[in-house]
Amino acid sequence: MIKVFRKIRQSLLSNNKLSKYLLYAIGEIILVVVGILIALQLNTWNAERIQRQELNATFERMLDEINDSRIQANNKIGAIDSVVKTSNKRSLHLMSLQNQDSLVNIYESLEGLSQVISVVFDMPTTGEFLNDKNISSLENIRLKTLLLRIKQNLKFSQVVDSYALTQLNTIIEPFIMKNINYARMTGGRDMVEINSPTDYSIFTNNLELENLINLKIETDNTKIDFLQNFARILQATADEIESELISGK
Repeated sequence: MIKVFRKIRQSLLSNNKLSKYLLYAIGEIILVVVGILIALQLNTWNAERIQRQELNATFERMLDEINDSRIQANNKIGAIDSVVKTSNKRSLHLMSLQNQDSLVNIYESLEGLSQVISVVFDMPTTGEFLNDKNISSLENIRLKTLLLRIKQNLKFSQVVDSYALTQLNTIIEPFIMKNINYARMTGGRDMVEINSPTDYSIFTNNLELENLINLKIETDNTKIDFLQNFARILQATADEIESELISGK
């Protein structure tokens, strides 16, 4: 192709056809520029295609992670709800009866006082994506908003967990160690119950224990509210990512 253009130029010059040569030269320049622009555009399209493929692969991993976390959130809701209703509320009910025969069964439910279920989630792929550069480059405003809400909730979950553990370590466990037979309460493996409780009067008109159980119920209900809201955010994010994957194919 280059040899053909060269021959044409030489022929025009040798025949003193300067005007035609100039027109030809301009046309050749335009042709070269157009070729360069086309090559640049093709290169841009290819780079964007590769970038989109990488983004879609990340979205697919995030989608799996978000769906797994949503299932975990719902499982945690069920587990915490069971502790609140089955254990702690039952303890309060037995205490309210003011009946020694009924209080014999309170050890079966008191374990709920020391049960702490974490609301922290491990989401490494989503966490890596949730940096300022990735978030700012997203064109989907709704998806960007939902991902930022996930980021906020992941941080808040650590605050909730920290509060629950502090409550357990500084308030609940000291009371248990002084007033309740731990082996009887938990029925833990290899534990030996030596000082078996016979006097259950500690559980009647015990304002401190009543407050501890109600405080634990309040904390667990806060966890349930958080998890329900987080599960909704995760579901909405999963739906938006699925739409983004469909539109990006």
